[in-house]
Amino acid sequence: MKGKKQLIFSALIALTAFSVFRVIAQEGGALVFMHAGVIPMTREVVLQDYSVVVEGGRIIEVAPSSAVAIPRGARIIDARGKFLIPGLSDMHVHLEGDAWNIMFGEETRFSSDEISFEDILFLFLAKGITAIDVLFAFPEHLDLREKIRNHEMLGPRLVLSRMIDGAGRAWPPPLGVWVNDTSQAKAAVLQAHKEGYDRIKVYSFLSKEAYDAIIATAKELGMPVDGHVPFSTSVEHVLSSKQSMIAHVEEIMKFAKDYSPSQVEYFASLVANSNTWVTSSLILNRNLNALLVDSAGQFSKPGTEFLHPMAFGIWKFVYDNIYKHIPASDRRALIDGYDHFQKPFNYQFYKKGGKLLIGTDAVVPSTLPAFSLHEELAEPVDDGLSPFEALKVSTTNTYAFLGELERSGTIEPGKLANLVMLEANPLDNISHTQKIAGVMTQNR
Repeated sequence: MKGKKQLIFSALIALTAFSVFRVIAQEGGALVFMHAGVIPMTREVVLQDYSVVVEGGRIIEVAPSSAVAIPRGARIIDARGKFLIPGLSDMHVHLEGDAWNIMFGEETRFSSDEISFEDILFLFLAKGITAIDVLFAFPEHLDLREKIRNHEMLGPRLVLSRMIDGAGRAWPPPLGVWVNDTSQAKAAVLQAHKEGYDRIKVYSFLSKEAYDAIIATAKELGMPVDGHVPFSTSVEHVLSSKQSMIAHVEEIMKFAKDYSPSQVEYFASLVANSNTWVTSSLILNRNLNALLVDSAGQFSKPGTEFLHPMAFGIWKFVYDNIYKHIPASDRRALIDGYDHFQKPFNYQFYKKGGKLLIGTDAVVPSTLPAFSLHEELAEPVDDGLSPFEALKVSTTNTYAFLGELERSGTIEPGKLANLVMLEANPLDNISHTQKIAGVMTQNR
């Protein structure tokens, strides 16, 4: 059955590539998007009938179509009636990989050939996502990152974080690294740095002493730390430790006395006045609540046909062993937390000047890789942000977070040409980000 599902998955991805996109290799010459509505994300505006000139994978000119200088021999793409935005990002993703095989019996484990990263990563590009932050990164992902960097493989930009947690409580090795004390915590950071991971992810069950050792060691190495707020610490302690990013709003919520407006106000102000980023991951909680009501419906909803067989197995394992055993009282609390803390916090945090990122936590059940990013974009708009503000969180904010805003995140001369061409204006309706006519990244 596993082999059959793998073949179906690969065939669907191939069909998507064949029917929606043509991959255009740009080995030299320029490419010009003519007569587009350009949304540069430098300000809330549509530059009507503008053209964008790309050469060598970078934007070299953005100008009215009547005035643009078209390089000799350039390939012209007629973007009349279309809208160009910077590439989207999902800053909380989990990728398939060999480490997940601990969830499968010996007969149902996946070989490296069956995991088919080319198909998995192409799906992100097909949905307009040109950068992802992998918060459970494994050794084989390091090789993928380099292949993408070197244009040997088509895929989104990969940011890779190695997870470290206290021993014996959750997600065992090789999914992450378990540590018992400060010396092991320090050694884990040093090893992750040596192996080439970009960042460290801290998890919930670290002791305060181990957490502090991770922060100190990572700081010495210039390695950012993201992730959870360990139960042994507090939101205040994590902020004072200069943790770069908190990976879920519920990580803040778990320290609230209740879900009252005053607690939302307190934590939104507290975190907004720090330099710590927050990744929303609201769709994760909405999907979890739906899963607990109708698991069969969530396991067969539109888009699951594109779910890799390994990811489908992860969904089933986590649901069967964790989620389905959540007591009724806790299920009610999950709904209340989503409605009365997470959603209002997300809105207030942003409006107070907080540093907000958008992430989905795919492949946690029942959050679909790539598809769910567009659902996540709709969450803050539903709460009161404008479509432009939501787009900014998934484009410009990503590169501000990475310290690379001078390289990407807006449509301006000199920036990398990570571009999504849409059939309709997303500033009119955020759902229009799903109406994708084409994607450009890696000079293709």
